[in-house]
Amino acid sequence: MQSFFIFISCERGQTYNVGRRIVKEVPGVKEVSSISGKWDLLVQLNVDERQNVGELVNDRLAAIDGIRKTKTLVSYYVYNPEDVFF
Repeated sequence: MQSFFIFISCERGQTYNVGRRIVKEVPGVKEVSSISGKWDLLVQLNVDERQNVGELVNDRLAAIDGIRKTKTLVSYYVYNPEDVFF
């Protein structure tokens, strides 16, 4: 699995509606969090490496009304805290 974190800026008053639609309509969503600051939502998306994340973001996510803009970060596996021994 490949993890992506997507920051989302929503139209005024649309944050909760957008969050609910993301959970229902975008496959691979692990979590949607409301955040403070420049962005309104943070979405964690887990996608099989064979799946086209561009299609999910550009077709499925972008089709949701109320989204103003997005920023996608790719997360690379570094270590699992359970595997680290001191």
